Amino acid sequence: MKLRTLIISLLVSISSFASDQLFEKANKAYNKSDYTSAITLYDSILTTGLESSELYYNLGNCHYKAQNWANAIWHYEKSLKLEKNDKTIQNLELANLKIIDRIEEIPQLFYIKWWSSFISMFNTFSWQLISILIIWLALLTKILSQFTNIKKDHFLSILYSLAIISVLTTYSSYQSKITKKEAIIFTSSIVVNSAPTSNSTNLFSLHSGSKIEILDTIGEWINIKITNGNSGWIKKSDCKVL
Repeated sequence: MKLRTLIISLLVSISSFASDQLFEKANKAYNKSDYTSAITLYDSILTTGLESSELYYNLGNCHYKAQNWANAIWHYEKSLKLEKNDKTIQNLELANLKIIDRIEEIPQLFYIKWWSSFISMFNTFSWQLISILIIWLALLTKILSQFTNIKKDHFLSILYSLAIISVLTTYSSYQSKITKKEAIIFTSSIVVNSAPTSNSTNLFSLHSGSKIEILDTIGEWINIKITNGNSGWIKKSDCKVL
């Protein structure tokens, strides 16, 4: 068992070292404006199963420089799913200015907008850690209060409230980031249909780079919705899931 653990640890270390070398080579290729080589090197790291916000961000920059807007947007979006970063958000906004579609988002109610902003302060894993820490702190405080004369009822009430809020936030973050399926259109131009068949009514068109939410799947067709509330059916092959 010890030998097996040692071998696994060694393989992980070798893989990590090789990925670091590839990352450095890719960075050098990017600095030399050799974006094709940089993309190939960055992608080879992803094939090993390793991923990071920075890796997707760098790939987004490569595709942006290569004027491949759909791929740039897809990689920026992937980067943001792992970690919120102002520079990634700014570059994503610039990439979105390059595509054809200008979809106006339905205005959110102020409390929904506030809650969404609050949730996006950290990723789901960070909210999970915060929840666990608060719960453990509340339990520890409760145990200590049994052996001391110091009243901690007010402090415990605050901790219980924070624990409830953090758990709800973690769940909301999971719902929005994990269960919510999104994709980017990669076909230059598509028609969104009213039903999962080519013979159905044409509703509206979308172009490469547009972001969609996937609601349902039937065979080769997916039911999608865009930020202005419009929905319809397109083929799976027309988009790339985030």
